[in-house]
Amino acid sequence: MTIFGKLTQKRSSGMSRFDINGNLLREHTYMYAISFEIAAFLLSLFCFLYCLIAKRKQYIPPKGVSNRVNDQHFQFLMMLLSIAVSSIVSVTGVFLTTLTGDAVLTFWKYFFHALYFIFHTTLSLAFGLYIVSVTGTDIKKNKILYLLFFLPYTIAEALILTNQWTNWCFFMDENSIYHRGVLMPLLYGLAAFYIVMGFIFFIRNMKAITRDDSIAVGVFIIIATIGIIVQAVRSDILVELFAEALACLVIMMVLEEKAGHVDQMTGLLNRFAFSENVRRMLASKSPFTIVAIQALGISSLIKRFNERSADQFLLQFATYLSLNSGEGTAYSYRRGEFLVLFKNDGKSPTDFASKVISRFDSPWRIGRVDVSMSVMAALVHSPEDIRDYDELEDFLASFAGYRKNQEGSYLVPDKDVKTMIQSRAYEDELQKVVKKKQLEVYFQPIYSLNEHRTVSAEALLRINVHPFTEVSPELYIPIAERTGLIYDIGLFVFEEVCKFLAAERTKATPIRYVELNLSVYQFLEPRLVDDFEKIRRRYGIDAGAINLEITETGGALDKNEVLATLKRFIEIGYTLSLDDFGTGYSNFVRMVRCQFENIKIDKSILWDLGEEKGGKQTLQSLASFIKLQGSRIVQEGVETKQQYDLVESCGADYIQGFYFSKPLTKEGFYDYLDREGATIHSA
Repeated sequence: MTIFGKLTQKRSSGMSRFDINGNLLREHTYMYAISFEIAAFLLSLFCFLYCLIAKRKQYIPPKGVSNRVNDQHFQFLMMLLSIAVSSIVSVTGVFLTTLTGDAVLTFWKYFFHALYFIFHTTLSLAFGLYIVSVTGTDIKKNKILYLLFFLPYTIAEALILTNQWTNWCFFMDENSIYHRGVLMPLLYGLAAFYIVMGFIFFIRNMKAITRDDSIAVGVFIIIATIGIIVQAVRSDILVELFAEALACLVIMMVLEEKAGHVDQMTGLLNRFAFSENVRRMLASKSPFTIVAIQALGISSLIKRFNERSADQFLLQFATYLSLNSGEGTAYSYRRGEFLVLFKNDGKSPTDFASKVISRFDSPWRIGRVDVSMSVMAALVHSPEDIRDYDELEDFLASFAGYRKNQEGSYLVPDKDVKTMIQSRAYEDELQKVVKKKQLEVYFQPIYSLNEHRTVSAEALLRINVHPFTEVSPELYIPIAERTGLIYDIGLFVFEEVCKFLAAERTKATPIRYVELNLSVYQFLEPRLVDDFEKIRRRYGIDAGAINLEITETGGALDKNEVLATLKRFIEIGYTLSLDDFGTGYSNFVRMVRCQFENIKIDKSILWDLGEEKGGKQTLQSLASFIKLQGSRIVQEGVETKQQYDLVESCGADYIQGFYFSKPLTKEGFYDYLDREGATIHSA
């Protein structure tokens, strides 16, 4: 935000003093206080080195000239560098004014004047670009505006570089005395353009940045302005650059330091930095695209190796994203989940997502071992898909739990992305559905390897009402948990299970018990056990015919009140199953602390290890550990004959999956049992 003429004022006021005969009075050469210039150099140099050394990950410039010019942190470095060079050039220029000499000395005086203007002009441009970036404005989307923004800088630099032949900006007379040229006012105007543009963008887009950041930018402008005014009044006190360096220090300590939060493990910008940058862009209505990426099978990697191996993979993956994101900026959002922000809506995000998925066709080298991993990616566009940050957070929350029913890496379909984003819109509809009890319970067979027939089933919620008919339960169950509707839904499912078990047709089948999921959020209601018992007694069902399947959620099973509730269920006669076993080390601890009848090995363990060398040994080790605890093994997610044979050889007791059947309606399940029974009898 520099004003041209810093050297012009001091040279013209202090060096054009002649006697009555026109001779230069060298002995009366005007003296300048350069201590502020030296301080400006040291302060700007300190800030510059701090950014490059202490915050080096943040200040690694993106690839491409255009990307660098439009990068906020690169612009801040350019301001610091311009101040540092301008101040040292100014000090050198002041020193040269005290000397007399031949044409060579005159050349160097001219050279340092020109060099000062070149870097001082760059400081003005860097200031304007920085304010644009801080407010989240993307001027690249309007090519005409983008070109016009750089036009004053281009004109100013062209005038300075051609001044040697035109003398339009300044010139040195035969006595090496500095004089302003006829176009010097134009240079003032061109520099003022970026100051005015900076003010305009700042005022128009103040809502795009936080109050603290607004104060920091305001302080920056005030300090720099005070320096300009002081130097205008006292041209012998060279304080302008020092004020600008001090203003940059304020920005670095407040805005740059906060915007530069870096994830210590991956070295990428973290979740806080992502939030700040996206909120700015949303507030300024700048279009952008986010590529959300989640590494799959991290838990399996930990099981097979250790936490350190998982960290090594994530570091490699983060480095890959950083090096290959091109115009995008990579962020570490959650463990194993990365976001890459593109400030455009062109082909780059789509091409990048495809490239990431293709990378997982090849193994990753972890230590001395090649490991096959999988990844899922999704594209979110603004303003087409999201309009505010709450919608984006809804998507990211759903994305974390999303899994497509397929092996390998994949791109999440656009329709599923839109569904995840619209999760808030589903809340009202879900309220109506639950109130009207427009819910259904499906049953998925659980096959006994010992008895070679179906002996149990898992009760699963389904909603066959628009807009939930094409929505996976993995998307609306989290909504129910977040809104508290899960408790009423749980009571409905429990009652439907009791009705099913009490039916005479069920009693004529080999079904001994039914499993139903119990969300840990239901434990927040202290009357849970009493409400279940009222329903069970009403239908006269034995408690042992109901198996409560506990799904791990955020460590809730470690809480004393949850364990106390589980103990009450066990004392009454209910049995328990632990679902999703193998998705975290803490599961081992919980399994030992709770008395689980069944342990369900998560399907991701089977899918991730089934094709790997050593996968069988891993499953056998898990099975041995489970049986040592006195629990039976249920392997879920079995979809192929190969998986069936693998699970059987590893010692599983029960199998559940599409290999036998998808979830069925009650009537469909009865038909399935009839067909299975007929097959057994005919054999």
